[in-house]
Amino acid sequence: MSIIILVCLIIINGLFAMSEIALVTAKKNRLQRLADEGNISAQKAIELGESPTQFLSTMQIGITVIGIMNGVIGEAALAGPISHWLIELGFPAKSVGFTASAIAVIVLTYVSIVIGELVPKRLGQVNAVSIAIFFARPIAVIAFISRPFVWLLANSTDLLLRLLGKGKDDSSALTEDDIRAVIAEGSQSGVIHQHEHNMMRNVFNFDDRKVSSMMTPRNEITYLDLNYSPESYLQKLLSSTYACLPVGNNGFSDLKGTLNAKQLLQFINDNTAENPLSILDYLTPPVFVPENWTGTTLLEMFQSSGADFAFVVDEYGDIQGIVTSQDILEALAGKFTPDNPKDVWSKQNPDGSWNLDGMMPITVFKDLLDINKLPDEEDGGYHTLSGMLVWLLDDLPKLDDCVRWQGWQFRILTLENNRIDRILAQRYE
Repeated sequence: MSIIILVCLIIINGLFAMSEIALVTAKKNRLQRLADEGNISAQKAIELGESPTQFLSTMQIGITVIGIMNGVIGEAALAGPISHWLIELGFPAKSVGFTASAIAVIVLTYVSIVIGELVPKRLGQVNAVSIAIFFARPIAVIAFISRPFVWLLANSTDLLLRLLGKGKDDSSALTEDDIRAVIAEGSQSGVIHQHEHNMMRNVFNFDDRKVSSMMTPRNEITYLDLNYSPESYLQKLLSSTYACLPVGNNGFSDLKGTLNAKQLLQFINDNTAENPLSILDYLTPPVFVPENWTGTTLLEMFQSSGADFAFVVDEYGDIQGIVTSQDILEALAGKFTPDNPKDVWSKQNPDGSWNLDGMMPITVFKDLLDINKLPDEEDGGYHTLSGMLVWLLDDLPKLDDCVRWQGWQFRILTLENNRIDRILAQRYE
């Protein structure tokens, strides 16, 4: 009879352990979906998970009581038969009692751990949602019955936590790192496609990116001067990758506005020898944004103003480049394939090395080579790979200059004036 009671206690202990781990690890969104469909047990499981102190105290009471009963009943139930068995084997009578008790404890501990803990918890992890739903109501009933003991344990626990300065537990709050980890896990398992993973990661990084890391620098901007003829305007617009170009008087210091193809064609059509007009009347007023704006702030400005083209200025008001709505789209979806294959940000060589564009934003660069941290990036002293290399070199760059960082060696392949154009990145031991 004692053996039957012992087996039942071990099984009950396993049920407690299995339901505990299931209720803790069950995905709340799946439970919520079932609860929205009218599953009362799923709703009960959610309620138990939202009261961890009360729920865990109930489970601990059950497991502790069963453990004590296992020890009391198990030793009495097993020691006698084991003693008789040892005597039959010829063990000295003086050592039989101690040896039998030791063997009983070892056997009971092994069975309790394997059948009462490890196997049930593994099952609870594998089938967390279904097991949580199945046991939610019984556990809720047990929690109600043991409420006085749970109240005592819960208040004792909270008091000790306050004395230790821990306060309320907010570990269940979902953080950005948690979401990133779930997305990465989904990508590794194939549930989320790689391009979807990249876009989600870019969305999280978007508010950390500065406008200066998305802009086209001023030395790469096609510029229209007021002294140009309408035919020159048209030729430059046709050869540019932008649908809109800046117009000024002898440089960016006297910027007048922007001109697109529709405005230019309208000007050419309206401008006649009998009725000469000024191109200034057809320009769109320029929009300026600080270089330290984040991607989110820029997006909100474009949405509220209707603009899709802005000039990026530094703290002194000098124009550093231009940024467009397409730059925002590329920051979120990834860079589009350029017309010129030489303009791609990165190309992997057959030996595993990378040919990189110096204008690659550091956020894209870190993701590509899986680099966690760059030198002094918090200071915001640079926003591109070229800027990082100049920072590391601490000198004007020269062809074949090499620097190393976090297991990578970077060698300058080409320069445009004093700007780093292409870089070779190789692993080193």
